[in-house]
Amino acid sequence: MKNYYTQIKKVQDKECEESLSSVIERFSPVFLSMYSRFMSSIKQSGANPSDILDDKDMIIYESVKSFNKEKGVTFCTWLSNITKYKCLHLMNKSRKQCALKERYKEKIDTDGNLFASNPIDKISLLQELNKALGSIKDQRVARVYSLRYFSGKKMTWSEIGKKMGFSSQTAINLHRRGADILKIKIKNLTTV
Repeated sequence: MKNYYTQIKKVQDKECEESLSSVIERFSPVFLSMYSRFMSSIKQSGANPSDILDDKDMIIYESVKSFNKEKGVTFCTWLSNITKYKCLHLMNKSRKQCALKERYKEKIDTDGNLFASNPIDKISLLQELNKALGSIKDQRVARVYSLRYFSGKKMTWSEIGKKMGFSSQTAINLHRRGADILKIKIKNLTTV
């Protein structure tokens, strides 16, 4: 086990990809064990279980980066807790979206897309979202959203990072940066 703590330290200090691959390979079963406990609950909440599974490597990476051996917790416990949090967060987010859809169901099209009851409204919504994303100084934010949600296939964070030439964590950070602006914009659309 000490060898894995050395590899974790290499990832934390030097972003060593070889060590990260080894840690991911070793601790994927820990992730999958915790994930499997929540899989049926995730489905029941209306969320897509693959949203967590597709981000397995990213969750392990985030766990490695935030792990502190000095706190007296093993990495297995730390990773299990992070995975549990991610599953609970996804379920909570899905329940909120279901409640929002119920609240605005007259503005939901047959595909379940919010606020787009006809093709013109849907085009208008996409234009508004693109305008909001375009107003952010860092244009990488709009590109991350485009790849994640509007490219036909929901790309994983690592796929987006590779395509854009930076780390998966940078893709996540850019996504978070744009989320606040989009939340405000969507809220404004629903109050019209």
